[in-house]
Amino acid sequence: MIKGLLTSLLAAAALVASPGIGSAQAPATPSYYPADYGATIEASRKENGLVIYSNMANNNWKPVLDGFRQSYPWIKVETLDLGSGTVHSRWEAEAGSGARTADLLVSGANDRWAAYGLDGRMLDYRSPEAEKLPAFGKPYPGVFVASSDPLVLTYNTALLKEGQRPTGLASLAKMAAADPGTYKGRITTYDAARNSFGLAAWWQTLHEKGDAGWTALRTIGPMIRGEVSGGPMNEKIAAGEYVVGIAVSGITIFPRLDEPGGKILGFAFPDDGTPVMLRGMGIPKQAANINSAKLFLDFLLSNKGQTLLGKGGLVPYREDVAESEVRYTYQGIAQKVGEKNMIVVGFGKALIDEAKPFVEKWNAAMQGR
Repeated sequence: MIKGLLTSLLAAAALVASPGIGSAQAPATPSYYPADYGATIEASRKENGLVIYSNMANNNWKPVLDGFRQSYPWIKVETLDLGSGTVHSRWEAEAGSGARTADLLVSGANDRWAAYGLDGRMLDYRSPEAEKLPAFGKPYPGVFVASSDPLVLTYNTALLKEGQRPTGLASLAKMAAADPGTYKGRITTYDAARNSFGLAAWWQTLHEKGDAGWTALRTIGPMIRGEVSGGPMNEKIAAGEYVVGIAVSGITIFPRLDEPGGKILGFAFPDDGTPVMLRGMGIPKQAANINSAKLFLDFLLSNKGQTLLGKGGLVPYREDVAESEVRYTYQGIAQKVGEKNMIVVGFGKALIDEAKPFVEKWNAAMQGR
């Protein structure tokens, strides 16, 4: 009995002595991190978690969140899956209201990132991971690239057999012109007039393709039903409502391929120019939980974070990420399609200056004009 009581007392003492979530040991940091980085870690313990607004789904985030939780178990992370434009319109509306809002923004609304970079609305945080990134990974002070995601052709493999599947924009325009009955009202893409992601992607694509690109778009324009999100596009392609999608974000289809019924969907990197969306990321200057946001941003830009991002269907761009660990890397796609065939969708000021006339021209092309 005495022995049993002693065992119980020792167990209770061990439980009291063991650290809880709030006092969990800080993770070891790389040698190139600043000596005072521990102060950021300790300050995060006093914060109220982390809120992220992004245009990424839960399945994209899951591997990253699981990895981050292992390092910083005391930081509760909440992610909201919003449209690219909504990420920014919601944050901008909330930022001046005093309501709790995002501590970190991640999106493909590259026109907004260009504006923030020029206006200085993001915290000019100098991540210790910045020197490990290629130059395009840090376009403006406080604005970083989270991932480099290709836009692909997607199609219903049951409705379009081998030999019937388009391989690019020009190929799709040719097939649709020859067989309008198959394609009328059954092509989808991001509507550049209603979606910031689509605006950036199509602006860069047509800027590089020039007249040939606009001619192809006018051919298929009247057959297109635009969407504002990639997930519904792929679901409607799988259901047969659409037969093909063009310039569809790869992050919405890559994880879907591994799910039950995923074989009904197929995809291809466009052979006449594969757009690659540089997905922006930044910490607002007014973020309530700024230390937690810094830790998360650094983790996401690290080799481990980029690898986990790749496991969630996104495309890492750090040169030290092994493609064997993920589906694709930026460097692997460049090798696959040819670097000259990549249309990199960045953060140029022209996205802001030329948006209005571009949308007018886009709307005309959707009517075949």
